[in-house]
Amino acid sequence: MVQEDQKSKLLIVDDIPSNIQILAEAMRNDYQIVFATTGQEAIKIANADQSPDLILLDIMLPDIDGYAVCHQLKNNHRTREIPVIFITAKSDETDETKGFACGGVDYIIKPFSIPIVKARVQTHIELKKKRDMLENMTVRLEQLNQMKNKFLGIAAHDLRSPLGSIRGFSRLLIDELSGKLSEDHKEFLDIVYKQSKHMLALVNDLLDVAVIESGKLDLRIQKDSLVDMVQNRIRLFQHKFNEKQIHISLHSDTIPEIGFDRTRMAQVMDNLLSNAIKFSPPNSKIIVKILDIDGKIQVDVIDQGHGIPIEHQPHIFGTFQKFRNKQSDGEKSTGLGLSIVKRIIEAHKGSIHVMSEKGKGTTMSLILPVEKVCIEDQPIIVQ
Repeated sequence: MVQEDQKSKLLIVDDIPSNIQILAEAMRNDYQIVFATTGQEAIKIANADQSPDLILLDIMLPDIDGYAVCHQLKNNHRTREIPVIFITAKSDETDETKGFACGGVDYIIKPFSIPIVKARVQTHIELKKKRDMLENMTVRLEQLNQMKNKFLGIAAHDLRSPLGSIRGFSRLLIDELSGKLSEDHKEFLDIVYKQSKHMLALVNDLLDVAVIESGKLDLRIQKDSLVDMVQNRIRLFQHKFNEKQIHISLHSDTIPEIGFDRTRMAQVMDNLLSNAIKFSPPNSKIIVKILDIDGKIQVDVIDQGHGIPIEHQPHIFGTFQKFRNKQSDGEKSTGLGLSIVKRIIEAHKGSIHVMSEKGKGTTMSLILPVEKVCIEDQPIIVQ
């Protein structure tokens, strides 16, 4: 036999003691039984520390009716998840409709059949158990996700400094010992440099993912020139354009200064420009457009690369999404860049879209609203 403290608790609410007695006798072997004869008493019991798992509620009560009781329970965060089954002599269709409208999960008309009442109570008790289990699992998963983000942040932070040193010293050795190294030694140092560079990029992206997923992305919105920022990022990438003999051009409308986080938006442009270079063939063109369209600022990065297959396009902003492309010259990707870009743009209350056709290049378009500028250096915590 199930122990008393392991049984689900059933609250029976009726102003006629004989009705309570009949239901209690039928249910006592399977449930803990508590009862109330008024609406206010039922509400008080429902709000107790050990609230009932289900309520059998009559409509006609001496103080407030069952509809009012149910309405109060459903508007209270402590009691709104308790399933309520109306059990009443009111058999009119409008009464039944009203019972469901105020939050009841079932409606049983007197005189009732005990087997039917027991079956319906059992069904809704089981549904509540599964719902409670799902809610507990959701809370636990959220806790585990926060632990994962914290671990990623700590691990990535601790790895960034030594990886930066490895990359820096390997680059120094390559430059300082140029002409003094054997081909094998030069190849080994090149591998160390490229791998450490890729690992450092991954660590930086993991740090961003940890920050974004933990809901602690700080944006420092200031009034600034988006055009100036884009021009600056293009200049910083000029050596990469030259390496692949890619012609870069910038076309801009007259754009007013708007509020944005310059550091984060520079990160967005760096990612879009880097991808455009990576997937563009030598001697091609990349066009950047900054347009004022219907009070919103649109930035297009247009390349003449191989394009993104239509089946991949819905997934390119997902986390850890990587797609092979023969034009990338073997450059590695963390699979996190565009996911981070999307979250940064959305944190600015903007959006990002891709337009691509196989063999005809790709256009990445980000759209930013023109909004009121926040107080200088005042961080916005993006949840």
